[in-house]
Amino acid sequence: MTDLAENTIFQKVKNGDRSAFRILFQRYFQPLFLFASKFVDQEQAKDIVQDCFYELWQNRRKTEITTSVSAYLFTIVKNRCFKYLKTEQKKRLHQDNFGMLLKQEELLYYTNSEKSILEFGVRDRIEKVIVQLPEKCRQVFEKSRHEGLTNKEIAGVFNISVKAVEKHISKALQLFREEFKDMLLILVALLFNKF
Repeated sequence: MTDLAENTIFQKVKNGDRSAFRILFQRYFQPLFLFASKFVDQEQAKDIVQDCFYELWQNRRKTEITTSVSAYLFTIVKNRCFKYLKTEQKKRLHQDNFGMLLKQEELLYYTNSEKSILEFGVRDRIEKVIVQLPEKCRQVFEKSRHEGLTNKEIAGVFNISVKAVEKHISKALQLFREEFKDMLLILVALLFNKF
């Protein structure tokens, strides 16, 4: 189709001639679709080309074409593809950033040892060991680790010697060591932070 024939058809489109518009659509849809498919996936290429024709029809009265109709249509499709790719790039960047932000938040969450230890069910294991302790040993251990009393203060509370307090704490810690061989360093940190 010559530029003159294109421009004549487009003049008819401007006047609302649907059959002239159909001729343009049938003539250029496939080449525009193939062109767009080089840059975006086929579904998106189809949408872009259809949107271009829709926009051409909607704005037919005010659209002025100074080049050929084909050059005009290819330029619109090219610009739409570029805009789409730019938008997708921003989306991916935001998604990547959001994903990275989530990972950072998760890492921050697990950096807090108390939360991460609790998260992995260690608290249940600690409670299991505490329940297994003999009564006096458990009471001494809880006063030491939960209430933060010194050995001397604990000895005063239970009316026992400081040496007896040390033995009870040592016995409790030995049971914890056996239960938590695999997590000994984490356990020590927790116990000394008065878990």
